[in-house]
Amino acid sequence: MEDLICKDCGKEFKHKSYYNRHLNKTKPCTKNTKNKNNNQTNSGTEELTNDNIYNPPNLDYNHDNYDKLDHNDSIGNNELLNDNLFHDTLSENKTNNSNKLNVLDLFCGCGGMSQGLHDAGLNIIAGIDWWDKAINSYKKNHSHMGICADLTQFPPEKFQKEYNIKNEHIDIITGGPPCQGMSMAGKRDVKDPRNSLFMEYVKYINYFKPKAFIMENVIGILSMKNASNEKIIDIIMSYFNKEYNCVICKLYASDFEVPQNRRRVIIIGIRKDLNIKPVEPTKILSESERVPVKNILLPRKDIDKSYYLSEKALLGIKKKKEKALANNNGFGAQFLDLNKPSFTIPARYWKDGYDALVKYSETEIRRLTILELKRIQSFPDTYILDGSKKDQIMQIGNAVACRFAYHLGKYIMKILQ
Repeated sequence: MEDLICKDCGKEFKHKSYYNRHLNKTKPCTKNTKNKNNNQTNSGTEELTNDNIYNPPNLDYNHDNYDKLDHNDSIGNNELLNDNLFHDTLSENKTNNSNKLNVLDLFCGCGGMSQGLHDAGLNIIAGIDWWDKAINSYKKNHSHMGICADLTQFPPEKFQKEYNIKNEHIDIITGGPPCQGMSMAGKRDVKDPRNSLFMEYVKYINYFKPKAFIMENVIGILSMKNASNEKIIDIIMSYFNKEYNCVICKLYASDFEVPQNRRRVIIIGIRKDLNIKPVEPTKILSESERVPVKNILLPRKDIDKSYYLSEKALLGIKKKKEKALANNNGFGAQFLDLNKPSFTIPARYWKDGYDALVKYSETEIRRLTILELKRIQSFPDTYILDGSKKDQIMQIGNAVACRFAYHLGKYIMKILQ
C-alpha cells in the first residue's frame, strides 16, 4: 500500500482523499520543527490567532489510534483532537473582495451557512434573521452585517436602500426558508408554501436576480402536499424554474466532511441567461471515509456530571425501551455508534438530548456538551453563541453545517467562475 506522507511537513494520512487535499492546499506547508506544545499559551489552550480563529476543521483523522486505547478512557482523548480542531483555509480567502462573488444569506440563523461560504472564498454582504439571539451570535463571529428583521416586514427594496449603501451586486442568495404556510384564522392552507416565508425568499430572488441561489430544507419537503393534494416541491419549483436552471439534491452532510448523518434537500439554481445547468455536487467522502463521532468527543474526564442522565432518567429509558419492544415499536433514545457519524442534531436537542447520547455503560449515559454539538455541526471551537444554553443548542440545531456549506460554496464558485 502506498505511504501517504507529506514530504514537507511529515504528516501521515490514512485516506488518499485527505492526502491529495493536503498537497493541493493554496498555502504550502513547511517543515514542522517545533514541539506542538510551543503553540500553547500558559493556560494550556490553543492561542487564537488570525490564522486559526475561524477555520473549518482539519479532517485528516488518524482512525487507527483510537483502537489502541482503553475504551472508557479514550472517548474524545485529547491526543485524537489535536489534529482535529480547526486549521488553515483562511489563506484561500486572502484575496481582494472585488474578485469575489457576493452573497446575501437569508434566514441565516447564527451563521453556519455564512461561515462555510466565507471559508470557501465567497464575500458575504449580510445575513438576515428574525431571532435576536441568533443574530447576536452572527454579529459576534462575522465582520459583515447581521440584520435582525422579520422578512415579511423587510422587503428587498428596504434592504437595498438602507443597508446596501455601497450598492454591491448580489451574485448569490442563500437560505433555508420555512415552507409551511402561516395560518390566518383558518382561511389559509398552512401546508401551502405560497402562504409562507418561502415567498419572501422568492421576492429577494426576483428583485436582485442573482447569478445563483442555494436553498436548504428538510428532506420531508419532497413528500409534503397541500390541502389540494399538490406537491409542495412542485409549487416551489414553479417559481424557481421561470428564470433559473435548477437541480434538486438529496445530500448527506456526512459525505461532505461533517461528522453527522444530517440529510437535507439542497436546491441549486443558476440564472438561465448564463447557460449553465447545475448538477448534483460530487461527494467528498465515500461511506467508509465518513468522519466518526469519536473524533470530536471531549475526554470523559472533562465532562461535567450535569451532562449525565439521572437514575430516574435511566430507569425511564429502560421502561420505554421494554414497552416499545413489547409493542413492536421504535424507541426514542438514540445511542451514538462512536465509529460512525452522529445522528442528526435537531433544534429540540435541549429538551432531553435523547436524539444523540454517549453511552459508556448501562448506568453511565450522557448528553453531548455544547462544544461537542458545535463540532458535530463543524463549527470552529471558537465560534461564539449568544443566549442561554437552550438558545445556543437551538441555534446549533437550526444551522447549516459549516463544512457542508463550505463544499457547496466551492461548487458554486467552480461553476460560476
